[in-house]
Amino acid sequence: MAPSPNNGAPNRPKNHLITDATKPFTFRLLKYGREKKVTVDQTAEEATWPGGALWDVGVLMAKLLVMATSPPPPPNSREPFIPRLVAPGVWGPVSWRERRVLELGCGVGLTGLVAGAVGARAVLLTDLEVVVEGITQRNVERNSRHLGGNGGAKISAMPLCWGNADDEAAAAQELDRLAPPLLHNEKGSGAGGRKKKKSKARKRATASGTLENLSLVASQSTSSREGMPDVVLIGDVAYQHKPGSDSHFDILISTVLRFTDEHSLVIFGTRMRMPASADLLEMFREHFDEVVEPIMAHEISESFASEKLGRKHNISIHLLRRKKQTKISAEAAKVSEVGYYM
Repeated sequence: MAPSPNNGAPNRPKNHLITDATKPFTFRLLKYGREKKVTVDQTAEEATWPGGALWDVGVLMAKLLVMATSPPPPPNSREPFIPRLVAPGVWGPVSWRERRVLELGCGVGLTGLVAGAVGARAVLLTDLEVVVEGITQRNVERNSRHLGGNGGAKISAMPLCWGNADDEAAAAQELDRLAPPLLHNEKGSGAGGRKKKKSKARKRATASGTLENLSLVASQSTSSREGMPDVVLIGDVAYQHKPGSDSHFDILISTVLRFTDEHSLVIFGTRMRMPASADLLEMFREHFDEVVEPIMAHEISESFASEKLGRKHNISIHLLRRKKQTKISAEAAKVSEVGYYM
């Protein structure tokens, strides 16, 4: 265990739920009446800190994913339930079993692994190389056998440095390798989704009996979604900058914009520890709209119901979608995209 450079004591996360970063943590959930477990190792080593520890935001985001993909509890149940989380239109047109998930700054990887446990088609966990090699990959290997077996989620981990074009391109390719993009339609329901109706173009192609026409429709529908996840997970990444260093916020937003379009849902969990936390949230709001009112920690877990927790209670999770672009900004984005890939 590496000592902290500040006081010589072992690194300890300033959490409410988990205060020891030297022990494994097991997350339990029920899916289709059967218990599933996701166990993640942690490390207090300075080389991977703070990414080697599990933080409260990650646990709460994992609980949110379970809640969003499970049937509502009985009326007399004390189990937390947030109706607005599963309101029509929140999750878009595809079922959870069809979703490809990308986690940025995944750390130990709990949230992304739980996304796989509740049925995502593919999950790509990303962080700095030292974190992925030091802890994330180990947790993927520990859990992928029982999460990815029998047709379960395909799960992978790889380095992705925000703002690095090569890393972003590699991550996009890996996402497509795990699971190719599916067709999107314009209508759908909640996290479970509904059976898709064939588009008029697909109906015409099917009626004509030509595989060429059908293939053309499919390629036109999926080409813009290549390398693009359906859900982007980002949890607790608003940490203080070192004096004199550049902010990581701009490059984070750049990477998030690279991996989102009008079909993508961003789940951003944050704790307001300092003014910089509010700054990052406002930067997200410049490019994204809130799909529902922010979800607070105490709505997900009763452990956060006490106001005595102070800043430890000040956790919110935001469901975001890209703002609709004007014609001019859309054309500018198209030009930028062409230049980016040249």
